Amino acid sequence: MRKTAFVLALVLAAAAVLVPVSGYAATNPSFTQVINAGTQSVDIVDGSGVSVSSPSVAFGAVNFDFACQDATGTLGTATQKIAVKNPKKAGIRVDLNAVTPATDKWTSGGDNYDFNDGAGSGCTNGQLIVGAGTFTKTAGAGTPTQTTPGGTFSSTSPVTLLNNTGTTPYNAELTNYSLSQKIPAEQADGSYTLPMNITFVQI
Repeated sequence: MRKTAFVLALVLAAAAVLVPVSGYAATNPSFTQVINAGTQSVDIVDGSGVSVSSPSVAFGAVNFDFACQDATGTLGTATQKIAVKNPKKAGIRVDLNAVTPATDKWTSGGDNYDFNDGAGSGCTNGQLIVGAGTFTKTAGAGTPTQTTPGGTFSSTSPVTLLNNTGTTPYNAELTNYSLSQKIPAEQADGSYTLPMNITFVQI
């Protein structure tokens, strides 16, 4: 009897040792990471990339004249560059126009003339022409498909400064748009101003 009992005890002890342990945690975790597309933006910045609080373009002074004449200036100088940030893989169009193109004019007190009237080759009432600009990429590995066409203001239509139709993300600066304003003959002397807006849309 003692021998039998002893053999059974050994069998039970061996069985207890051989029972597997269950409930191990998984050893293959899944990592996640989000990279946001970023936001398109347009700003006017100085040579250090800091926003210019009150950007402006000064046209060269002219004298009173009995004939139509041109006043000229430059949009996008070394100290007032148009900075475009386009981190999205999408095109962007940048336009220039008056704040209220249907009614805004060059104004000095009670005197004014147009920026968007092509009558008489722009000389009858006044018209502004924007020359093509310079596109300088400052960040991004790819080469954007773009033009900097400029153009002539007519009625309420804007002038396009940048037309980028590609899908390459980049940052860039727009500079050196020549401006030429037709001033009607016998326009009264004064210090004239014209409020303008630079706007952009994703395309």
